Amino acid sequence: MEAGFRPETEVAPRQPLEVPYVGIIRDIVHQKIPDHRQSFDTTLDTINEQMIGDGLFVWQSREQPGVGFLSAHLSVTPDLIKEIAGQAQPVSESSDTEAEPEQQRLEHYVYVVEPSFGLGEDGSALSALDMGIARFISEMPKVARAIRAGVKSPTVDIYMVGGPTALGGQVTPEFVEKVKVNGFSEYGRLYAEFLRERLPEDLDSTRIVLQGASKGAITSDQTFAHLPTNIQQRTQLLYDNPAGTHGSGVIERTLRTYNMGVGMASEVAVRSLVGSVKNKVFAGQKEFYRQIAKLKGIVDDSPDQQRLKNELFLKGEVWSLAKGTPLNRDQRSFSRISTPDPVNINVGNVIDVVGEGIREKVVGLRNRLTGRKLEPRRALSVRGDNRNLAFATGNTVHNFPWVRSIDSGAWAQKMGYVENTKIPVSSP
Repeated sequence: MEAGFRPETEVAPRQPLEVPYVGIIRDIVHQKIPDHRQSFDTTLDTINEQMIGDGLFVWQSREQPGVGFLSAHLSVTPDLIKEIAGQAQPVSESSDTEAEPEQQRLEHYVYVVEPSFGLGEDGSALSALDMGIARFISEMPKVARAIRAGVKSPTVDIYMVGGPTALGGQVTPEFVEKVKVNGFSEYGRLYAEFLRERLPEDLDSTRIVLQGASKGAITSDQTFAHLPTNIQQRTQLLYDNPAGTHGSGVIERTLRTYNMGVGMASEVAVRSLVGSVKNKVFAGQKEFYRQIAKLKGIVDDSPDQQRLKNELFLKGEVWSLAKGTPLNRDQRSFSRISTPDPVNINVGNVIDVVGEGIREKVVGLRNRLTGRKLEPRRALSVRGDNRNLAFATGNTVHNFPWVRSIDSGAWAQKMGYVENTKIPVSSP
C-alpha cells in the first residue's frame, strides 16, 4: 500500500479521548441516519473537542465557598454550520424547519440542562451531555437560518450543570445541612448563581430555557424560584419525565417512592437487552472518568469529603426524592412525559396516548378508503394543570427522550437543513 493511501472502508482515527455519550450517539446515528453520517460526525467531533477542551470545568460557588460541581459549555458556531454546508452534497429539501417570525428573532439563546438522579460519580455534567447534544442539534438550524439570510448569527450557549455529589463535585458540612432541611431548593440556589454569572446585563434580546430530566425537573423548577424577576421574565421551563414531583401525602409518597424504586430497577434490567441505548455501551465510562479527571486536575475525594457526599446523597437527595417536591403550579412549564414511564406511571397519560393512537388509525383507514393522503401518526396529547402543560408522548422509557427525535426523522430533517445552507459571500 502506498504511503498516505487510505481505502474508503478504513475509518479515520478519532480523537484519543471521546466522551461516552458522543460515541453512543455517534453509533446510533450511523445506524439510523446513515445518509447524514459525515455531517453528524463533524458535529459530534466538534462537541467532543469543546468538552475535552475548555468546555468542561469545575465551577466554584462564590456565595457558598467550598461548594462546587462539574459543569460544561457547548456553543453552536457559524463555523461549524459552514463546514457542514461546505462538505455536504446538496439535496432537495422536503420541508423547511420551524421558521421564526422576523419580529421574534433573538441574538442570544441560553440553555441550562440539569441532570437526572445518579449514583456515585454519575449525575455530573457528563451525565447530562446526551440532553446537551440533543439541544445542540436542535439549535443548529437557528444559526443556519441566519447564515442563509445573510444576517448576524445568534449566539447559542448550552450549559450542563452537575450534581455536588458527582464527579468533580464539592460540598461542605453547612451545605449538607441546608439540603437536609430545605431539600432541592438549595440545589436551585446553587444553579441560579451559576446562571446569573453567565448572563449579559442587557437581556432584551436573550431567551433562557431551563431544561431538566427526571430529578432535573425539580432542580430546574427550584432554580427558577431563585432567579431575579428580570431573568424569570425571559425564562422558559422544559421538563422531560419529571420524577419525585409528588405531594407530601403519606399514601402518595409511599406509592410514588415504590414506583420510582421498582421503575428504575426495571428500566435498568430492560435496557440490558432492548432499546437504542443499552447498558453495555457504558462499559468504558469508569475509565473515561479516570482519564478526564486526570486531564482536568480533579483529585480524588478525601475521606471527609466522601463522607459528606454520602450523607448528602442519602439524607439529602434520596430523602428529597422520596418525600416529593411538587412543581410550582403557578409558573408556566412544559413537560414531555414518556408513556408509559416506568419510574412515574400515569394512567391518564397512557389512556390519552392509546386513545390518540386509535383515533389516528381510524383517520388513516378513512383516508385510505377515500383516497386521501395519509398523514404521519403523532401520538401526542396534552394535559393542563394550572400553568403546567404535560405532553404525553409515545416514548416508553424514563431516560433518553431524544431517541424519539431520531426515530421520527426530526434529526435528519434538521441536519438536512444545515447541509443545504447556501452561504452568501458576505455572510457574517
